[in-house]
Amino acid sequence: MQRAPLVVPAAAFLLGIIAQAHGLSAAFGLLCAAATLVRRDAALAAALGLLVAGIHGHPRVVERESHTARYAGTVVGDVRSEDGLITFPLAIERFGTLRASSREVVRAGQRIEVRARISPIDEARNPYEPSPRSLAIDEGVTGQITISRVLGRAPPDPSDPRVWPAVARERASRIVRAALPEPAATVLAGALWGERGTLPQDVRDDFQATGTVHVLVTAGLHLGVIAALVGAFFAVLGVPRIAAALGTIPIVYGYAWLSGWHLPSQRAAAMIAVALLARACGARAFSLNTLALAAIVVAACWPVAVESISFALSFSCVGAIVLFAQPILEWFEQRRVPGPIAETLALTISTQIGVWPLTAAVFFSIAPYAMAANAIVVPLVGAIMTVGIATLAAHPVATLAGVFARWDLWLLAVLLQTTHVIAALPGARLTMTPPPLWSIVAYDSAIIGAAIALRSSPARAALLVAGACAGVVVAANVRPAQPFSITVLDVGQGDGIVVRTPHGRTILIDTGGRLERGATIDGRSPAERSAERIVIPFLRRAGVTSIDLMVLTHPHGDHVGGCFGIITNFPVGLIFDSGQTYSGRAYADCRRAAADHHVPVQIVRRGVRWSTDDSVSIDILAPTNAPLTDTGDDVNENSIVARLRYAGSDSTFSVLLMGDAGLAREAELLKSGIDLRADILKVGHHGSRFASTPPFIAAVHPAVALVSVGRHNLFGHPSPETVETLLRNGSQVDRTDRCGAIVVRVPASGGRRISTMLHCTQ
Repeated sequence: MQRAPLVVPAAAFLLGIIAQAHGLSAAFGLLCAAATLVRRDAALAAALGLLVAGIHGHPRVVERESHTARYAGTVVGDVRSEDGLITFPLAIERFGTLRASSREVVRAGQRIEVRARISPIDEARNPYEPSPRSLAIDEGVTGQITISRVLGRAPPDPSDPRVWPAVARERASRIVRAALPEPAATVLAGALWGERGTLPQDVRDDFQATGTVHVLVTAGLHLGVIAALVGAFFAVLGVPRIAAALGTIPIVYGYAWLSGWHLPSQRAAAMIAVALLARACGARAFSLNTLALAAIVVAACWPVAVESISFALSFSCVGAIVLFAQPILEWFEQRRVPGPIAETLALTISTQIGVWPLTAAVFFSIAPYAMAANAIVVPLVGAIMTVGIATLAAHPVATLAGVFARWDLWLLAVLLQTTHVIAALPGARLTMTPPPLWSIVAYDSAIIGAAIALRSSPARAALLVAGACAGVVVAANVRPAQPFSITVLDVGQGDGIVVRTPHGRTILIDTGGRLERGATIDGRSPAERSAERIVIPFLRRAGVTSIDLMVLTHPHGDHVGGCFGIITNFPVGLIFDSGQTYSGRAYADCRRAAADHHVPVQIVRRGVRWSTDDSVSIDILAPTNAPLTDTGDDVNENSIVARLRYAGSDSTFSVLLMGDAGLAREAELLKSGIDLRADILKVGHHGSRFASTPPFIAAVHPAVALVSVGRHNLFGHPSPETVETLLRNGSQVDRTDRCGAIVVRVPASGGRRISTMLHCTQ
């Protein structure tokens, strides 16, 4: 192991930033004072971390939602289109850079006047999900703006440097797309400046399955290629080492600025700059000391990013290269593996050792062939970037640019074919429950031990790495026992309810989604795309590996949107369906997936019961054998209505689940004489005024009413009359638009605990 006196102070500096972020500055300050007796340098570094985080560890963000008004701003970044919505960064004086969404097309650099509403970026609205606000801060975004209308446009201001990179990328994008077909053009744009274009879903899946999706995000790999190209150019010119190293730094920073100046590229530029400074001083460019110094520099510049997954990925990757690449390279060289191959394998193996647990936590999967894929793909990306830059530079000379474009198209075809072939290998897509944080910390500790043992005993080091990997997998799949719980996910204007039983069974009542209005660019229902962003990640993070029962209350897209994705990602034991005829794309995809995966579908009517071995049961109260007709909304009125019961050791807990049933079904249930009393009511039809009549609410008499509803929805849900009816009944009203996800936990001993993701009011 290398001697690295900066490692401990760097760790102390990072801990100081983290302590300040979590309100532990006073306690940590006392600890620093005590630590001066042992490591004065570490204590000073920790105190500096507290100071730095206190000074600029809390970036300015929009805190309150504004009324709809007129605003003027400048489009300062890339314009993207997805699901019919245009998104782009919009700089507005007094608010900073906002994430804008609009139905009208704009261009990079344009100055626009809009009628819009400004609001804060969300914190996490569902359990286990990362904070969108933290991710936005990583991108330099302070809030969001929803544009209802673009009132005026003006061309880019050529004297405004904020728009230069975006305008340059837009022009480069047009050149690339004129020279290359899709998806090769988007892959090249992703490699050159991190453009997240409209790659077909199957191509994106191939990159993810092979562990190579990082090549589409401008970061360390891409800036490293630029640094290598510039270094090679200086070497050809015979520029001395010090001048070459120092001269490369501004070019690397310029490229990071041109690619969008996102935090990953800023962080990579800082790390490469530190390495180049070390080289200029005659020290090793990559060592534990330079890594520690880079961590201090990056954390001092962007303290808010220290706890981000991208920060951890960056330093885990480089740290593993520092610890393992050289010994592994020497091992290959001793076995006479050719130099370029040995170097590629050493870098790929060490990188995967560093990052695989974190990528498993982010993408819910293990890429078994990632080492092989990266060993081929990473050198290819370097060549693709080099030829792509030549294509852009030669654009004024059409013949020469065409030659470079043909070369790049061939390289891109090899890249796409490589990822596709490897992704098609058996076992290429292994899903995994995200490992807990403590297991990743334990893994990192074991990896450091393996690095220490590597030179003296490679076999012992390999065993340590293998044991650490196995430990992470085991920890991810061993979950402590949980009480009976109901989670009403915040899926927007839809329903998605997850029930977990004490023995670990999982029941889904609807699967999220949204109303279906057109198809996405890859031909799928927008309801499916919407649901899969929320429901499937929640299930993965919650440790769900199979679905015992899926209840589809009715076939509208805002209730069945996640069905297709869930069936294709999880074993499903049984589907309860209302049996209605409906032409929606999401419902058709759901039924087709059920048939393809041999999932039994039962058309249920009143009187059907389903139960588990841990005292949980579902009784179907509607629809009946004679469906309701001529109600004005027959699909909703014939929703499945179910009573969910849990019989604990001392009491029974019940929930009445209404789907989108409304006035007609409520009247029929009241007339039937069924005992409707329940502890909790999942309010029908998102709190519409066409449901939850006073007589019905009086019959149910719920202590708590849960409303699954989207913010700023176009229907005015929940209706003020419905909310007033519930409050007059004495019910506590929790709603996902204001509270985020709502979690109800019921211990076996009785009682209930209700928590919400956000602090909310009635």
